[in-house]
Amino acid sequence: MSGQDHTGTGPVNAPIFPKPPVVALLFIIAGWALNHFVPLGPRDASLPIENAVIGGIIMACAVAIALFAAREMMRAQTTFLPGGKASALVFRGVYKRSRNPMYLSLAFFTLGLGIATVNPWMAVLAPVLLLYMQERVVKREEAYLKERFGGDYADYTRKVRRWL
Repeated sequence: MSGQDHTGTGPVNAPIFPKPPVVALLFIIAGWALNHFVPLGPRDASLPIENAVIGGIIMACAVAIALFAAREMMRAQTTFLPGGKASALVFRGVYKRSRNPMYLSLAFFTLGLGIATVNPWMAVLAPVLLLYMQERVVKREEAYLKERFGGDYADYTRKVRRWL
């Protein structure tokens, strides 16, 4: 849903609701609930240290990716809020590898949490979370960015993948 903003200076980004971090939290809650009511595997009260370490590393990487992405957005003096008005395209840092590192980090965090807590449902839900983000958030943002930045954004999409 793009159109002119109130000042007439460019397209307006589609509102994103609920916000992606809230969606990720809902997926995590769904993973917990599914694991409680429909467990995939044995119910063991102990958590293997290997799972905690591997899952913790994945979660730490996810947080680092999100922080690096936010830093690049702040350096470019543009919003990192979903549905916000972009004032610049960001091509540096993690945005050289992925057009959507923040959303990717939410899925990695979910996966890491699932590994750390031995919750297979979270591993199942992590790619579903990415699919949700793609269909409900990314496609809206891509249409907005294409309208707002035209050929510069089209060039960027040819050079950098949506996810990895």
